Amino acid sequence: MLWYVVLIVTCLFYYSSRRLRYFSSRGIATLPTTPFFGNLTAVTFGRENFVEAIAKGYDAFKDQRYFGLYQYLVPTLVPRDPELIRQILVRDFSAFADRGVHIDEECDPLFGRNLIMLRGSKWRSMRVALSPAFSGARCRNMAPLMVESAKSVTNHLQKKIIDEKVIDINNITMSYVNDVIASCAFGFAVDSLKEPDNCIYKLGQKAIIQDTTQVMKFFGYENIKTVMKGLKVKIIATQEAEQFGLLFKSALKARKEKLVEPRPDFIQILVDAMQGKGDDDNISSNSTNAFTDDDLVAQAVLFYVAGYDTTANLINYFLYEMAVNPHVQEKLNQEIAEMSDEGDVYEAIQRLKYLEMCVCEVLRLWPLVGSADRRSVIPYDFGPTYPDSKHSLIAPAGIHIWIPIYSIHRDEQYWPDPNTCIPERFSPENKGSIVPYTYLPFGTGPRHCIGWLFLPLRPTSCYS
Repeated sequence: MLWYVVLIVTCLFYYSSRRLRYFSSRGIATLPTTPFFGNLTAVTFGRENFVEAIAKGYDAFKDQRYFGLYQYLVPTLVPRDPELIRQILVRDFSAFADRGVHIDEECDPLFGRNLIMLRGSKWRSMRVALSPAFSGARCRNMAPLMVESAKSVTNHLQKKIIDEKVIDINNITMSYVNDVIASCAFGFAVDSLKEPDNCIYKLGQKAIIQDTTQVMKFFGYENIKTVMKGLKVKIIATQEAEQFGLLFKSALKARKEKLVEPRPDFIQILVDAMQGKGDDDNISSNSTNAFTDDDLVAQAVLFYVAGYDTTANLINYFLYEMAVNPHVQEKLNQEIAEMSDEGDVYEAIQRLKYLEMCVCEVLRLWPLVGSADRRSVIPYDFGPTYPDSKHSLIAPAGIHIWIPIYSIHRDEQYWPDPNTCIPERFSPENKGSIVPYTYLPFGTGPRHCIGWLFLPLRPTSCYS
Protein backbone atom coordinates (compact mmCIF):
# COMPACT_ATOMS: atom_id res chain seq x y z
CA MET A 1 0.00 0.00 0.00
CA LEU A 2 2.83 2.37 0.89
CA TRP A 3 4.40 1.79 -2.51
CA TYR A 4 1.17 2.85 -4.22
CA VAL A 5 1.14 6.07 -2.23
CA VAL A 6 4.79 6.73 -3.04
CA LEU A 7 4.13 6.00 -6.72
CA ILE A 8 1.12 8.34 -6.85
CA VAL A 9 2.98 11.15 -5.07
CA THR A 10 5.99 10.68 -7.36
CA CYS A 11 3.76 10.83 -10.45
CA LEU A 12 2.03 13.97 -9.17
CA PHE A 13 5.35 15.71 -8.52
CA TYR A 14 6.62 14.66 -11.95
CA TYR A 15 3.46 16.04 -13.58
CA SER A 16 3.76 19.28 -11.60
CA SER A 17 7.45 19.79 -12.42
CA ARG A 18 6.80 19.08 -16.10
CA ARG A 19 3.98 21.65 -16.25
CA LEU A 20 6.14 24.20 -14.44
CA ARG A 21 8.91 23.89 -17.05
CA TYR A 22 6.72 25.21 -19.86
CA PHE A 23 8.32 28.67 -20.06
CA SER A 24 11.88 27.86 -18.99
CA SER A 25 12.12 25.13 -21.63
CA ARG A 26 11.27 27.77 -24.23
CA GLY A 27 13.68 30.41 -22.94
CA ILE A 28 10.91 32.63 -21.54
CA ALA A 29 11.61 34.54 -18.31
CA THR A 30 9.61 33.44 -15.27
CA LEU A 31 9.79 33.69 -11.48
CA PRO A 32 10.72 30.72 -9.25
CA THR A 33 7.78 28.40 -8.66
CA THR A 34 6.45 26.09 -5.95
CA PRO A 35 5.25 22.58 -6.84
CA PHE A 36 1.50 22.54 -7.56
CA PHE A 37 1.07 26.23 -6.57
CA GLY A 38 3.15 27.79 -9.34
CA ASN A 39 3.49 31.50 -8.57
CA LEU A 40 0.38 31.70 -6.38
CA THR A 41 1.61 30.20 -3.11
CA ALA A 42 1.49 33.51 -1.23
CA VAL A 43 -1.87 34.37 -2.81
CA THR A 44 -3.34 31.02 -1.79
CA PHE A 45 -2.36 31.49 1.85
CA GLY A 46 -3.33 35.16 2.00
CA ARG A 47 0.19 36.62 2.26
CA GLU A 48 -0.23 38.77 -0.85
CA ASN A 49 -2.96 39.61 -3.29
CA PHE A 50 -3.31 38.67 -6.92
CA VAL A 51 -2.13 42.07 -8.19
CA GLU A 52 1.07 41.84 -6.12
CA ALA A 53 1.85 38.41 -7.60
CA ILE A 54 1.72 39.85 -11.12
CA ALA A 55 3.64 42.99 -10.09
CA LYS A 56 6.59 40.87 -8.89
CA GLY A 57 7.14 39.53 -12.37
CA TYR A 58 6.38 42.85 -14.04
CA ASP A 59 9.03 44.61 -11.95
CA ALA A 60 11.56 41.77 -12.27
CA PHE A 61 11.62 41.62 -16.07
CA LYS A 62 11.73 45.26 -17.16
CA ASP A 63 13.72 44.47 -20.31
CA GLN A 64 11.24 41.85 -21.53
CA ARG A 65 8.29 42.31 -23.89
CA TYR A 66 6.53 39.54 -21.98
CA PHE A 67 7.20 36.97 -19.29
CA GLY A 68 5.57 33.86 -17.87
CA LEU A 69 3.70 33.13 -14.65
CA TYR A 70 1.90 30.04 -13.45
CA GLN A 71 -1.55 30.17 -11.96
CA TYR A 72 -0.98 26.93 -10.13
CA LEU A 73 -0.13 24.59 -13.03
CA VAL A 74 -1.54 26.72 -15.84
CA PRO A 75 1.15 28.58 -17.87
CA THR A 76 0.06 32.19 -18.26
CA LEU A 77 1.72 34.82 -20.45
CA VAL A 78 1.97 38.40 -19.14
CA PRO A 79 2.71 41.08 -21.78
CA ARG A 80 4.63 44.20 -20.69
CA ASP A 81 4.93 45.88 -24.08
CA PRO A 82 1.99 48.23 -24.91
CA GLU A 83 2.25 47.31 -28.59
CA LEU A 84 1.90 43.61 -27.75
CA ILE A 85 -1.09 44.46 -25.55
CA ARG A 86 -2.61 46.24 -28.56
CA GLN A 87 -2.07 43.15 -30.69
CA ILE A 88 -3.79 40.90 -28.15
CA LEU A 89 -6.75 43.13 -27.29
CA VAL A 90 -7.37 44.91 -30.59
CA ARG A 91 -5.41 44.11 -33.75
CA ASP A 92 -5.51 40.32 -33.41
CA PHE A 93 -8.63 40.14 -31.27
CA SER A 94 -9.99 37.19 -33.24
CA ALA A 95 -7.02 35.14 -31.98
CA PHE A 96 -7.84 36.06 -28.35
CA ALA A 97 -11.62 36.32 -28.47
CA ASP A 98 -12.25 34.35 -25.27
CA ARG A 99 -11.63 35.17 -21.64
CA GLY A 100 -9.42 32.80 -19.69
CA VAL A 101 -11.87 31.42 -17.15
CA HIS A 102 -14.93 29.78 -18.66
CA ILE A 103 -17.96 28.62 -16.69
CA ASP A 104 -20.75 27.29 -18.88
CA GLU A 105 -24.46 27.27 -18.09
CA GLU A 106 -24.46 23.52 -17.47
CA CYS A 107 -22.24 24.08 -14.43
CA ASP A 108 -23.81 27.33 -13.28
CA PRO A 109 -27.13 28.13 -15.01
CA LEU A 110 -27.06 31.75 -13.82
CA PHE A 111 -23.41 32.86 -13.90
CA GLY A 112 -22.61 30.77 -16.97
CA ARG A 113 -25.09 32.76 -19.08
CA ASN A 114 -23.68 36.21 -18.40
CA LEU A 115 -21.85 38.27 -21.01
CA ILE A 116 -18.40 37.76 -19.46
CA MET A 117 -18.67 33.97 -19.58
CA LEU A 118 -20.24 33.64 -23.03
CA ARG A 119 -18.08 32.68 -26.00
CA GLY A 120 -18.31 32.65 -29.78
CA SER A 121 -21.50 33.58 -31.61
CA LYS A 122 -23.59 33.67 -28.44
CA TRP A 123 -21.24 36.25 -26.91
CA ARG A 124 -21.37 38.37 -30.08
CA SER A 125 -25.17 38.24 -30.19
CA MET A 126 -25.50 39.21 -26.53
CA ARG A 127 -22.91 41.97 -26.85
CA VAL A 128 -24.72 43.47 -29.85
CA ALA A 129 -28.03 43.18 -28.03
CA LEU A 130 -26.85 44.87 -24.83
CA SER A 131 -24.42 47.53 -26.06
CA PRO A 132 -27.06 50.19 -26.83
CA ALA A 133 -28.34 49.90 -23.26
CA PHE A 134 -25.09 51.56 -22.11
CA SER A 135 -24.90 54.28 -24.76
CA GLY A 136 -24.47 57.94 -23.90
CA ALA A 137 -28.18 58.53 -24.50
CA ARG A 138 -29.14 55.78 -22.05
CA CYS A 139 -26.68 57.03 -19.45
CA ARG A 140 -28.26 60.46 -19.79
CA ASN A 141 -31.67 58.96 -18.99
CA MET A 142 -30.32 57.06 -15.98
CA ALA A 143 -28.38 60.01 -14.51
CA PRO A 144 -31.41 61.46 -12.64
CA LEU A 145 -31.94 58.06 -10.96
CA MET A 146 -28.37 58.19 -9.64
CA VAL A 147 -28.76 61.76 -8.44
CA GLU A 148 -31.83 60.80 -6.40
CA SER A 149 -29.77 58.18 -4.55
CA ALA A 150 -26.93 60.69 -4.14
CA LYS A 151 -29.31 63.14 -2.44
CA SER A 152 -30.13 60.48 0.15
CA VAL A 153 -26.39 60.05 0.81
CA THR A 154 -25.96 63.81 1.24
CA ASN A 155 -28.80 64.04 3.75
CA HIS A 156 -27.47 61.04 5.67
CA LEU A 157 -23.94 62.46 5.82
CA GLN A 158 -25.15 65.84 7.04
CA LYS A 159 -26.80 64.15 10.02
CA LYS A 160 -23.82 61.85 10.65
CA ILE A 161 -21.35 64.74 10.70
CA ILE A 162 -23.33 66.41 13.47
CA ASP A 163 -23.85 63.27 15.57
CA GLU A 164 -20.61 61.31 15.08
CA LYS A 165 -16.88 62.02 14.86
CA VAL A 166 -16.03 58.84 12.94
CA ILE A 167 -18.11 57.73 9.94
CA ASP A 168 -18.06 54.29 8.29
CA ILE A 169 -17.79 55.59 4.73
CA ASN A 170 -17.63 52.09 3.23
CA ASN A 171 -21.10 51.28 4.54
CA ILE A 172 -22.41 54.52 3.06
CA THR A 173 -20.86 53.97 -0.37
CA MET A 174 -22.01 50.34 -0.48
CA SER A 175 -25.54 51.48 0.33
CA TYR A 176 -25.41 54.17 -2.34
CA VAL A 177 -24.13 51.81 -5.04
CA ASN A 178 -26.72 49.20 -4.08
CA ASP A 179 -29.52 51.75 -4.43
CA VAL A 180 -28.24 53.02 -7.79
CA ILE A 181 -27.95 49.54 -9.28
CA ALA A 182 -31.27 48.43 -7.79
CA SER A 183 -32.89 51.44 -9.44
CA CYS A 184 -31.08 51.32 -12.80
CA ALA A 185 -30.99 47.53 -13.25
CA PHE A 186 -34.00 46.13 -11.41
CA GLY A 187 -36.26 49.18 -11.37
CA PHE A 188 -36.64 49.14 -7.58
CA ALA A 189 -36.51 52.34 -5.54
CA VAL A 190 -34.79 51.55 -2.23
CA ASP A 191 -32.99 53.58 0.44
CA SER A 192 -30.47 51.26 2.08
CA LEU A 193 -29.25 53.93 4.50
CA LYS A 194 -32.72 54.28 6.00
CA GLU A 195 -33.70 50.64 5.52
CA PRO A 196 -30.54 48.48 5.58
CA ASP A 197 -32.63 45.32 5.84
CA ASN A 198 -34.19 45.68 2.39
CA CYS A 199 -34.06 42.43 0.45
CA ILE A 200 -31.85 43.68 -2.40
CA TYR A 201 -29.14 45.03 -0.12
CA LYS A 202 -29.07 41.86 2.00
CA LEU A 203 -29.03 39.68 -1.10
CA GLY A 204 -26.22 41.70 -2.63
CA GLN A 205 -24.09 41.38 0.49
CA LYS A 206 -24.28 37.60 0.16
CA ALA A 207 -23.70 37.45 -3.59
CA ILE A 208 -20.86 39.88 -4.28
CA ILE A 209 -17.59 38.23 -5.30
CA GLN A 210 -15.11 39.43 -2.73
CA ASP A 211 -14.09 36.65 -0.38
CA THR A 212 -11.35 34.04 -0.76
CA THR A 213 -13.82 31.21 -1.35
CA GLN A 214 -15.31 32.89 -4.40
CA VAL A 215 -11.88 33.70 -5.86
CA MET A 216 -10.74 30.11 -5.35
CA LYS A 217 -13.81 28.90 -7.26
CA PHE A 218 -12.57 30.80 -10.31
CA PHE A 219 -9.08 29.33 -9.93
CA GLY A 220 -10.72 25.93 -9.58
CA TYR A 221 -12.49 26.31 -12.91
CA GLU A 222 -9.15 27.40 -14.39
CA ASN A 223 -7.09 24.49 -13.08
CA ILE A 224 -9.39 21.54 -12.34
CA LYS A 225 -12.35 22.32 -14.55
CA THR A 226 -13.43 18.69 -14.93
CA VAL A 227 -13.70 18.29 -11.15
CA MET A 228 -15.53 21.62 -10.76
CA LYS A 229 -17.96 20.70 -13.54
CA GLY A 230 -18.52 17.29 -12.04
CA LEU A 231 -19.35 18.83 -8.68
CA LYS A 232 -21.37 21.61 -10.40
CA VAL A 233 -19.78 24.26 -8.21
CA LYS A 234 -21.67 27.53 -8.56
CA ILE A 235 -20.12 31.00 -8.29
CA ILE A 236 -23.29 32.43 -6.76
CA ALA A 237 -24.98 30.06 -4.30
CA THR A 238 -28.21 28.44 -5.50
CA GLN A 239 -30.38 30.23 -2.94
CA GLU A 240 -29.09 33.69 -3.86
CA ALA A 241 -29.30 32.89 -7.58
CA GLU A 242 -32.93 31.84 -7.25
CA GLN A 243 -33.78 34.98 -5.27
CA PHE A 244 -32.13 37.21 -7.88
CA GLY A 245 -34.08 35.37 -10.57
CA LEU A 246 -37.40 35.86 -8.82
CA LEU A 247 -36.72 39.57 -8.25
CA PHE A 248 -35.80 40.27 -11.84
CA LYS A 249 -38.53 38.12 -13.39
CA SER A 250 -41.17 39.80 -11.22
CA ALA A 251 -39.93 43.21 -12.32
CA LEU A 252 -39.82 42.08 -15.96
CA LYS A 253 -43.37 40.74 -15.76
CA ALA A 254 -44.67 43.94 -14.17
CA ARG A 255 -43.19 46.01 -17.01
CA LYS A 256 -44.46 43.70 -19.74
CA GLU A 257 -47.98 43.76 -18.32
CA LYS A 258 -47.77 47.52 -17.61
CA LEU A 259 -48.51 47.03 -13.92
CA VAL A 260 -46.07 49.85 -13.09
CA GLU A 261 -45.15 53.12 -14.78
CA PRO A 262 -42.23 52.92 -17.27
CA ARG A 263 -38.86 54.19 -15.99
CA PRO A 264 -35.67 54.95 -17.96
CA ASP A 265 -33.84 51.88 -16.63
CA PHE A 266 -32.25 48.66 -17.84
CA ILE A 267 -35.44 46.59 -17.58
CA GLN A 268 -37.51 49.07 -19.55
CA ILE A 269 -34.91 49.12 -22.32
CA LEU A 270 -35.15 45.33 -22.61
CA VAL A 271 -38.96 45.33 -22.51
CA ASP A 272 -39.25 48.06 -25.16
CA ALA A 273 -36.89 46.18 -27.44
CA MET A 274 -38.69 42.86 -26.96
CA GLN A 275 -41.97 44.59 -27.84
CA GLY A 276 -40.46 46.33 -30.87
CA LYS A 277 -40.82 49.82 -29.40
CA GLY A 278 -37.16 50.76 -29.34
CA ASP A 279 -35.75 53.71 -31.23
CA ASP A 280 -32.75 53.63 -33.55
CA ASP A 281 -30.17 53.40 -30.77
CA ASN A 282 -32.06 50.78 -28.81
CA ILE A 283 -31.47 47.07 -28.63
CA SER A 284 -32.44 45.09 -31.69
CA SER A 285 -35.74 43.36 -31.03
CA ASN A 286 -34.70 40.44 -33.25
CA SER A 287 -31.49 39.88 -31.29
CA THR A 288 -33.23 40.27 -27.93
CA ASN A 289 -36.01 37.82 -28.81
CA ALA A 290 -33.35 35.17 -29.37
CA PHE A 291 -32.71 35.14 -25.61
CA THR A 292 -34.80 33.67 -22.81
CA ASP A 293 -35.84 35.36 -19.59
CA ASP A 294 -33.07 33.37 -17.88
CA ASP A 295 -30.51 34.93 -20.24
CA LEU A 296 -31.77 38.40 -19.34
CA VAL A 297 -31.76 37.57 -15.62
CA ALA A 298 -28.09 36.58 -15.94
CA GLN A 299 -27.22 39.97 -17.48
CA ALA A 300 -29.10 41.87 -14.78
CA VAL A 301 -27.31 39.90 -12.07
CA LEU A 302 -23.97 40.57 -13.79
CA PHE A 303 -24.88 44.27 -13.90
CA TYR A 304 -25.38 44.11 -10.13
CA VAL A 305 -22.53 41.83 -9.09
CA ALA A 306 -19.86 43.31 -11.39
CA GLY A 307 -20.81 46.88 -10.57
CA TYR A 308 -21.45 46.65 -6.85
CA ASP A 309 -18.12 46.01 -5.17
CA THR A 310 -16.02 47.64 -7.90
CA THR A 311 -17.96 50.91 -7.88
CA ALA A 312 -18.02 51.13 -4.08
CA ASN A 313 -14.25 50.62 -4.05
CA LEU A 314 -13.81 53.29 -6.74
CA ILE A 315 -15.79 55.82 -4.68
CA ASN A 316 -13.85 54.91 -1.53
CA TYR A 317 -10.51 55.34 -3.30
CA PHE A 318 -11.74 58.58 -4.84
CA LEU A 319 -12.65 59.97 -1.41
CA TYR A 320 -9.33 58.74 -0.01
CA GLU A 321 -7.30 60.49 -2.72
CA MET A 322 -9.27 63.70 -2.20
CA ALA A 323 -8.62 63.50 1.55
CA VAL A 324 -4.84 62.98 1.26
CA ASN A 325 -4.51 65.54 -1.55
CA PRO A 326 -6.29 68.62 -0.15
CA HIS A 327 -5.06 70.86 -2.97
CA VAL A 328 -6.84 68.60 -5.46
CA GLN A 329 -9.95 68.53 -3.31
CA GLU A 330 -10.00 72.31 -3.01
CA LYS A 331 -9.75 72.79 -6.77
CA LEU A 332 -12.48 70.23 -7.36
CA ASN A 333 -14.82 71.74 -4.78
CA GLN A 334 -14.36 75.13 -6.41
CA GLU A 335 -15.37 73.73 -9.80
CA ILE A 336 -18.47 72.10 -8.33
CA ALA A 337 -19.44 75.26 -6.41
CA GLU A 338 -19.37 77.24 -9.65
CA MET A 339 -21.60 74.74 -11.45
CA SER A 340 -25.14 75.87 -12.20
CA ASP A 341 -27.97 73.66 -10.91
CA GLU A 342 -30.06 74.50 -13.94
CA GLY A 343 -30.51 72.31 -16.99
CA ASP A 344 -29.95 68.64 -17.73
CA VAL A 345 -28.27 66.64 -14.93
CA TYR A 346 -26.18 64.57 -17.33
CA GLU A 347 -24.93 67.62 -19.20
CA ALA A 348 -24.11 69.36 -15.92
CA ILE A 349 -21.95 66.41 -14.85
CA GLN A 350 -20.24 66.36 -18.25
CA ARG A 351 -19.24 70.02 -17.79
CA LEU A 352 -17.26 69.15 -14.65
CA LYS A 353 -13.99 68.63 -16.51
CA TYR A 354 -11.72 68.64 -13.47
CA LEU A 355 -13.97 66.07 -11.78
CA GLU A 356 -13.61 63.90 -14.87
CA MET A 357 -9.83 64.29 -14.69
CA CYS A 358 -9.87 63.27 -11.01
CA VAL A 359 -11.93 60.16 -11.73
CA CYS A 360 -9.56 59.19 -14.55
CA GLU A 361 -6.55 59.59 -12.26
CA VAL A 362 -8.16 57.55 -9.47
CA LEU A 363 -8.92 54.83 -12.04
CA ARG A 364 -5.25 54.88 -13.01
CA LEU A 365 -4.09 54.55 -9.42
CA TRP A 366 -6.80 52.10 -8.40
CA PRO A 367 -8.20 50.31 -11.47
CA LEU A 368 -11.42 48.37 -10.98
CA VAL A 369 -9.61 45.11 -11.75
CA GLY A 370 -5.87 44.55 -11.46
CA SER A 371 -5.66 42.50 -14.64
CA ALA A 372 -7.66 41.37 -17.64
CA ASP A 373 -7.59 37.77 -18.83
CA ARG A 374 -7.70 36.37 -22.34
CA ARG A 375 -7.20 32.97 -23.96
CA SER A 376 -5.86 32.27 -27.44
CA VAL A 377 -8.18 30.33 -29.72
CA ILE A 378 -5.54 29.65 -32.41
CA PRO A 379 -1.73 29.16 -32.34
CA TYR A 380 0.02 32.53 -32.09
CA ASP A 381 3.55 33.88 -32.52
CA PHE A 382 4.25 36.44 -29.78
CA GLY A 383 7.55 37.50 -31.32
CA PRO A 384 10.89 37.89 -29.52
CA THR A 385 10.98 38.21 -25.74
CA TYR A 386 13.05 41.40 -26.14
CA PRO A 387 14.66 43.21 -29.10
CA ASP A 388 17.38 41.13 -30.78
CA SER A 389 16.41 38.08 -28.71
CA LYS A 390 16.67 34.66 -30.30
CA HIS A 391 13.85 33.35 -28.15
CA SER A 392 10.32 33.68 -29.51
CA LEU A 393 7.21 32.01 -28.16
CA ILE A 394 4.92 30.35 -30.69
CA ALA A 395 2.15 29.20 -28.39
CA PRO A 396 -0.57 26.68 -29.21
CA ALA A 397 -4.26 27.50 -28.95
CA GLY A 398 -5.37 27.72 -25.34
CA ILE A 399 -2.51 29.78 -23.87
CA HIS A 400 -3.75 32.05 -21.09
CA ILE A 401 -2.98 35.77 -20.98
CA TRP A 402 -2.99 38.21 -18.06
CA ILE A 403 -2.93 41.90 -19.04
CA PRO A 404 -1.15 43.60 -16.06
CA ILE A 405 -3.41 46.67 -15.80
CA TYR A 406 -2.39 47.75 -12.29
CA SER A 407 1.33 47.33 -12.96
CA ILE A 408 1.33 49.23 -16.23
CA HIS A 409 -0.72 52.01 -14.60
CA ARG A 410 2.06 52.39 -12.02
CA ASP A 411 5.00 52.09 -14.43
CA GLU A 412 7.25 55.15 -14.17
CA GLN A 413 8.32 54.61 -17.77
CA TYR A 414 4.87 55.80 -18.82
CA TRP A 415 3.70 57.75 -15.77
CA PRO A 416 6.18 60.15 -14.08
CA ASP A 417 5.80 60.05 -10.30
CA PRO A 418 3.36 57.14 -10.77
CA ASN A 419 2.20 56.78 -7.16
CA THR A 420 1.08 60.41 -6.83
CA CYS A 421 -2.42 61.62 -7.66
CA ILE A 422 -2.00 64.17 -10.47
CA PRO A 423 -5.35 64.73 -12.26
CA GLU A 424 -3.67 67.09 -14.73
CA ARG A 425 -2.28 64.03 -16.53
CA PHE A 426 -5.74 63.82 -18.11
CA SER A 427 -6.19 67.48 -18.99
CA PRO A 428 -7.07 68.24 -22.64
CA GLU A 429 -3.53 69.46 -23.29
CA ASN A 430 -1.80 66.47 -21.62
CA LYS A 431 -3.91 63.39 -22.30
CA GLY A 432 -2.76 63.28 -25.92
CA SER A 433 0.75 62.46 -24.71
CA ILE A 434 -0.35 59.31 -22.85
CA VAL A 435 1.27 56.28 -24.47
CA PRO A 436 -1.48 54.20 -26.13
CA TYR A 437 -2.48 51.04 -24.26
CA THR A 438 -0.87 52.10 -20.99
CA TYR A 439 -4.22 53.30 -19.57
CA LEU A 440 -6.73 50.45 -19.47
CA PRO A 441 -9.22 50.95 -16.60
CA PHE A 442 -11.99 49.33 -18.66
CA GLY A 443 -9.85 47.20 -20.94
CA THR A 444 -10.03 47.91 -24.67
CA GLY A 445 -11.04 46.20 -27.87
CA PRO A 446 -14.30 44.33 -28.57
CA ARG A 447 -14.35 42.77 -25.09
CA HIS A 448 -13.83 46.00 -23.16
CA CYS A 449 -16.17 46.71 -20.23
CA ILE A 450 -19.63 47.26 -21.68
CA GLY A 451 -20.56 49.64 -18.86
CA TRP A 452 -17.56 51.96 -19.25
CA LEU A 453 -19.77 55.01 -19.89
CA PHE A 454 -22.20 54.18 -17.11
CA LEU A 455 -19.78 53.32 -14.32
CA PRO A 456 -17.94 56.67 -13.86
CA LEU A 457 -21.31 58.42 -13.54
CA ARG A 458 -21.80 56.85 -10.12
CA PRO A 459 -18.83 58.47 -8.36
CA THR A 460 -19.30 61.76 -10.22
CA SER A 461 -23.01 62.01 -9.44
CA CYS A 462 -22.30 61.03 -5.82
CA TYR A 463 -19.46 63.52 -5.24
CA SER A 464 -21.02 66.41 -7.14
